[in-house]
Amino acid sequence: MRSLRALLLAVPALSLSAAAQSIPDETGLTALIQRLGAGNQPTGAGVVAAMAEAPAPGYLPDPADPQFAGKTIIQMSAASGISGHATVVGQHFFGLQTSLAPGIDTIHVWEASSWLGIGFLNGTGSTPPKTAVFKVINHSWIGGGSDPRQSLRKLDYAIDNQQFLAIVGVNNGTGPLDYPLLSHGFNLIAVGRSDGQHHAGPTGLGMDGPGRHKPELVAPAGATSFSTPLVSGAAALMVETARTHPALAGDPLAERADLLKAVLMAGAEHRSGWSNNAPASGALRGSTITPLDDLWGADEIDVNLSHWILSGDREPATANLPAVAGARHAAWDVARLASSDSRWWRFAVAVGSPRVSIVAVWNRRVATNFASYQLPDLDLELWHVDAQGQLLSLVGDGGLPYFSSGNVHSASPVENVEHLYLEGLAPGEYALELRRLPDGFDEWDVALAWNLACPEPFAYGAGKPSSLGQVPELAWRGFPSVAADQFRLEVTQGVPNRTGLAFYGAAQASIPFFGGTLLVQPPLVRLPAVTLDGGGAASIPVPLPPAWVGLTRDFQFWFRDPAHPDGTGVGLTNAVEVVFCH
Repeated sequence: MRSLRALLLAVPALSLSAAAQSIPDETGLTALIQRLGAGNQPTGAGVVAAMAEAPAPGYLPDPADPQFAGKTIIQMSAASGISGHATVVGQHFFGLQTSLAPGIDTIHVWEASSWLGIGFLNGTGSTPPKTAVFKVINHSWIGGGSDPRQSLRKLDYAIDNQQFLAIVGVNNGTGPLDYPLLSHGFNLIAVGRSDGQHHAGPTGLGMDGPGRHKPELVAPAGATSFSTPLVSGAAALMVETARTHPALAGDPLAERADLLKAVLMAGAEHRSGWSNNAPASGALRGSTITPLDDLWGADEIDVNLSHWILSGDREPATANLPAVAGARHAAWDVARLASSDSRWWRFAVAVGSPRVSIVAVWNRRVATNFASYQLPDLDLELWHVDAQGQLLSLVGDGGLPYFSSGNVHSASPVENVEHLYLEGLAPGEYALELRRLPDGFDEWDVALAWNLACPEPFAYGAGKPSSLGQVPELAWRGFPSVAADQFRLEVTQGVPNRTGLAFYGAAQASIPFFGGTLLVQPPLVRLPAVTLDGGGAASIPVPLPPAWVGLTRDFQFWFRDPAHPDGTGVGLTNAVEVVFCH
């Protein structure tokens, strides 16, 4: 008998691999690999993982599954058989083909009731949880339990004190949240489905902190059992990045659970229709008390953008408004605030930002006897800074000239998350304020992550067909951030093993040129010559001097094509226009 009513988050077998072909694209993994280069992306290597599974009737992934080759699966509960559900969960979490984190090679597995009991949480009494042997744990099960409020207090206590990430699923279907285990926790990440076929909404009465919105994130799989481990894999990628990236390695703040939760949420793709219910007009335009979307939370994971934010490094706050705007546009911090404190970051936005996403996350603190907890109330607000250095509120219709839509003020009275998401931020200077309301608690750590997106580059014009009958193409990889200095041009379908060079100017053109079209207005500046590889491709780094912030540059690529029938011996690509940001 399963007294804790641990249930699988499953659907019929035909849905188990839904959207599997599009997982790398939809979760940003493809873009991450393209930006960093194949073989340079994080894979979860070195991150010890765990999962808890409801028996079906066994609870273990099949170690003989080809996707688990070279991995060590450690049984943490009583002897058990193989579970088909656990096997598919494992494939989505750490599988060699399906997952985002194929580099994970050590996985501890519990049966869910055992994990709630002597296996890890030690039941609902006063005995503290055990010490975690893992960094990321996946829970693709739901339940009621004998005392779910106490189980969640003990889990949140363990997360806050041991700094592991717990990724848990909500139920499949539609309607309000139902089973409290484990989605009703504070310090974990609850996950739904990208197609919206999951229970969602405010946490229920009778639980700590009623009215908090769940899930926090969604991912593309045909059941929450399998979208949840995709987010677990994304978390593992961030952990590896925190440990190994040159800008982060050695900084213990970089792999804090609250910070990585903020990074994953700030990096999420906010799809069409996303809303956190900020009024679009009137005195409260841009202000909300519900930071997350009722169904989607922060929306669909994007590991490329989350990696970009995390690798942007820490941007420490100041206790007062900084005199100079210099904060990076993709970065993070862990700020410590006392009661009634504020912390500040100041940004210079030279060319405007099409999308701004900022997330603040803080843990609840549970007493050592698990009889009570503390949770301060914090607000998040973006201000305009005028030419005299004075703060101007963006809330209300006075903010119309400065942002097109979304929210600039997040002030939930119950959540331990605040979120700003706005579109169409105008050029200018802005200040971000994290504000703690008065209370009687000690100092508190709050994790923040943000991205002020650069304008998206775009391709225009057409390349000149080559002697091989192909149309050469110019594209780009990375973000056009001068501070990051990682932007590249990508040439494809040129003539193999021939010399070429990229050039740029300050505007578009359309001038007949060597049997094709010069798409960049002279005067032109050349980048160093390169040789196309055996497939007619090249990757060209673009040097980004600080003076380029706010400037537009148009790029095109010229290459030798001696066999071209027009006799010019020249090949030309289309062009790419880029507006560079901070």
